[in-house]
Amino acid sequence: MFQNQSIKFFILLVIAMVSWGFAWPSAKSIVGTEPPIVIVFWRFLATALSLIPVLILRKESIALPDKKGVLQVIIGAILYTIYNQFFLLGLNQGLAGAGGVLVTTMNPIFTYILVHSFQRKLPSMKEFIGLFIGLAGGFLLLKIWEGDWTLLFQSGNVYFLLCAFSWAILSMNSSSTGQRMSPMVYSFYVFSIGTILDLFLALPYDLGGVFDNDWNFWVQLFYLSVISTTFGTTVYFYASSRLGSRTASSFIFLVPVTALLGSWIFLGEEPKLSTLLGGAFAISSVIILNRTQGKKTETKEKLEVVN
Repeated sequence: MFQNQSIKFFILLVIAMVSWGFAWPSAKSIVGTEPPIVIVFWRFLATALSLIPVLILRKESIALPDKKGVLQVIIGAILYTIYNQFFLLGLNQGLAGAGGVLVTTMNPIFTYILVHSFQRKLPSMKEFIGLFIGLAGGFLLLKIWEGDWTLLFQSGNVYFLLCAFSWAILSMNSSSTGQRMSPMVYSFYVFSIGTILDLFLALPYDLGGVFDNDWNFWVQLFYLSVISTTFGTTVYFYASSRLGSRTASSFIFLVPVTALLGSWIFLGEEPKLSTLLGGAFAISSVIILNRTQGKKTETKEKLEVVN
């Protein structure tokens, strides 16, 4: 019985990761139709509305714990708006598959570096090796050997790097709120506040212009908000609560793979050798760093039990 339950959660996690990976070619297909901030506004609005029935079904209390909780969701909304802006700007110039690999593999490395920098901790030898491999993967993804820095802008890779960096800060913010409120409540407030923020930012543009788009725009917007974000995130949190966050997080490596696959199938983007090698290096780096961090956490938990 337990094994059957585990298989069910494994399948759910795979579906969630595929929905996240396919978000890259989905967004790429509509990125040029409207100004990025307009797309962000409608995506945030649709996501916030779609989260309401989820919160009702899960009987979640939407009460914020204190003033610090309010500040954290406001910061989260600002960071997520920035992330989505860079996300769409990068896709406007670059390839969805390459961007999906670069962002999803580099943001956990950026997160690791930022956390250790704030804690003023030097990495161990094993962690240093992992970071070095990750840096090598980043160089391969960015094609540093070509030596033409203007290509970083022309390919959209600068925006993808800013995407990964802003997501790393967002991860730190959401992690600190994890002990104060439910992830789904946090997401609801982030998208709700983000919708209001983006409304003011998008006012100089024609918000109603989206209604002139064809059915493909609305299908992709529905996918990005309801399927990829609300459904994918809900399934991920639900499955991780049953299997454990460490097991669930290992499935995230399916995201860059499905981003490449989806971009190949739907957009005809053939993955380049540098993207495949760089992605493999970056994934190896994150595996090393996660295992090292996981062992530290397990040791700490054992000590706490003994004490």
